[in-house]
Amino acid sequence: MFSKVGMQAIITVDLGTTSSRATLYDTSGRVIHMVQRENLPIFFNDARVEQDPLAWQEIVPMALKTCAEAASRMGLVPLCIALTASRSSVIAVDKAGVPLHPAIMWQDRRSAELAQAMNDCNPLVYGKTGLKISPVFSAIKMSWLRRERPDIWRRTHKLLGIQDWVIYLLTGRFVTDHSFGSRTNLLNLAQRCWDAEMLSLFGVPAAMLCELVAPGSVVGGLTPAMASATGLRAGLPVVTAAGDQQCAALGLGLFSGERAVSNTGTGSYLIGHSDTPALDAGMRLACNVSALPNAYIVEAAVLTSGAVYRWFKESLCKTSPTHDDSFAHLEQEAAAIPAGSNGLLLLPHFKGSGAPHWDPEAKGVFFNLSLNTSRGEMARAILEGIAIEMKAGLELVENLCGAVASVSVSGGMSKSGLFNQIQSDVFERPIVRFHNTEATSLGAWIAAAVTTGLEANYAAAFARAHGDAAAACYEPQGENAPVYAQRRQQARALYEALAAPALRDLLR
Repeated sequence: MFSKVGMQAIITVDLGTTSSRATLYDTSGRVIHMVQRENLPIFFNDARVEQDPLAWQEIVPMALKTCAEAASRMGLVPLCIALTASRSSVIAVDKAGVPLHPAIMWQDRRSAELAQAMNDCNPLVYGKTGLKISPVFSAIKMSWLRRERPDIWRRTHKLLGIQDWVIYLLTGRFVTDHSFGSRTNLLNLAQRCWDAEMLSLFGVPAAMLCELVAPGSVVGGLTPAMASATGLRAGLPVVTAAGDQQCAALGLGLFSGERAVSNTGTGSYLIGHSDTPALDAGMRLACNVSALPNAYIVEAAVLTSGAVYRWFKESLCKTSPTHDDSFAHLEQEAAAIPAGSNGLLLLPHFKGSGAPHWDPEAKGVFFNLSLNTSRGEMARAILEGIAIEMKAGLELVENLCGAVASVSVSGGMSKSGLFNQIQSDVFERPIVRFHNTEATSLGAWIAAAVTTGLEANYAAAFARAHGDAAAACYEPQGENAPVYAQRRQQARALYEALAAPALRDLLR
């Protein structure tokens, strides 16, 4: 199945929320070539967040073709394509595999009313699936389609995630892995199968779902048509590496409870490791199937983080054609502001709140604005607000997984030294950043390295890719600890005040 001719390589495809990238790696885990294409969701004013499924049909073959051309120029022979993707989006397709509706993205909140109506079912659902019912996850989106779009529902053959859709485009098969299934509210976490009781509860026929396989499985070979479009060989194995956060955890060496992972892109995830399903008594954390065999990850999610920082830069920081409105310039301004942002506080709930509140009605807030507030103060308040939100998640993860000695970081925002230092100060833990900050893509390479037999196990593949040295380590600055402890108390009090039913009703 796996070609052993010539110098070998692995192509990873990382299907993110705002962009997709394909990366050509050599057998040491070194990036040889990478192509990235932006694919921004559409955020509507009525809580919908959608993407056109046909965009991936165009982007993925093009990205694979550039990697195939780079491999050919360098005399490399791809062993496989390894896929990872954002999770919990829903794409309805007919029997011919044609999308019937825009992709309902994971941030979409149109099903919030349905989720609220099922609150009494949360103990049952969380106990079986490791997830509370939330507009974030797939099952309630499927229920919304069945209720609100009956014409589409009648024509639907399969309900896919983004990963499943791309697997179908590449191989012609409807397959998903347990890590994606564990983000639906439909997978029995302990037995790793579609749960009949959950299917009945949400009104989703098992026949509409994909075949389940373990993460790291070969899900098919490249079709002749896709081989022609990409320049890769027909039958090239396609590997489902795992969900994006599972791959990020793998790419950062999350093999035990002593380390946690902070992965910050469009949203942020604070992730811990467990050898068994680990459920929080307050149902505040998500427990999902890991990319590692027979393991699980525990996640605390901040639904909008990097997306808030991007919104701020693009919406509020453009002043003139000659002004430097880059992230680097914004970071310089934020770095000049002392810890605590001179009293300015941000709640980053721009699309509702994830852990620990799981409150889809929560709103983003800048508090303590004045006529003297500067752009740098606002930028720093965003970074601090994200980290403060994640600290609550870290405490919950430690309650389930044990004491965390250090936190490894990845994602686009980990390129910011200021944000890494703020995380260290807020978390009161050392922060480790590796040379390759695209941990999700690297995790897909690690999974594929084991599947193809390049390495015997995941730890050995991780060591091969990273070597012994981290790119940077950030130590907590003790003098900032009391500042951020106070900010955390203020953020909690502000959220609780705004969540009061009377105020919510008044502000609607």
